Amino acid sequence: METEEDVHFLIDNAHPKEVEYVLRCLSPKQAYSTTELRERLLVEFNYQAQKNLSFSTRRLCDLELATSHDNPQSRPGCMLTTLGVKARNLLETDYELYADAMHYLHYDGYDGSPSARKLFWSYKCCCDMVWAQKRVPPASELAAEVQSRIAAEFPESYSRRVGGNFNVGGVSAWKAWLACLACPPFSQTGRELILRKRPNFELALLSLDHVYRARGYRYGDPVVLDDELLDELAQVFFLEHGCYRELLNLASKMTRTVALNDTFAGTSVNLLAPYGVKDI
Repeated sequence: METEEDVHFLIDNAHPKEVEYVLRCLSPKQAYSTTELRERLLVEFNYQAQKNLSFSTRRLCDLELATSHDNPQSRPGCMLTTLGVKARNLLETDYELYADAMHYLHYDGYDGSPSARKLFWSYKCCCDMVWAQKRVPPASELAAEVQSRIAAEFPESYSRRVGGNFNVGGVSAWKAWLACLACPPFSQTGRELILRKRPNFELALLSLDHVYRARGYRYGDPVVLDDELLDELAQVFFLEHGCYRELLNLASKMTRTVALNDTFAGTSVNLLAPYGVKDI
């Protein structure tokens, strides 16, 4: 059976705060329907869910933090996955690291397969364009550039949906997730890119795993940490280059997942095993 290709490029209105509340309400042992989640959100957090609460439950499923399931009454519902339990534990113990992990799951969410959610492609596309320009273009300009890239990379999908189904609303939804980060990468005016400094060595390992897969490296392959690679690694979390190097040095001391060595060509970095949010 041929897998149907996803053509939804718009980052829809799964607001970070609502996603957070839903994550707190879900259970790894019992499925809750949308109706039940609405009631739990109101009772536990005095939060009135948006009309399309399915935006938030679908986002959690897309991020593999939840899965669709039938509850005992045979109504469709959602349950937490093992990764979802991990994310909720981070939410309850280290909100800043949780926010970085959620950004990473969005940034890393598109794997190129036909069924992969294109909204994650759009999310990464916005991040990459802002990083390349070292500024935050107006929403209309950013949306137009995303549409242009959709037309170039996915011409068939683009022709089937007016404007590639991406607009300034998608830009706003993307910005909402970055605004949750400690030291958000935007200036108060929202136009300047502000590089971040973070203390968590886990960010260095997540970035390294992403780049290893993106470049087709094998785990255990040593790679020279040149300026180009360093920029690509720092880009994932909008980090200052110096901060990323400090985190990588710390990671090499705190874990056995990565090794650093001095060579004639410069420092080489070796990611010895996969590292994801589940490993934080």
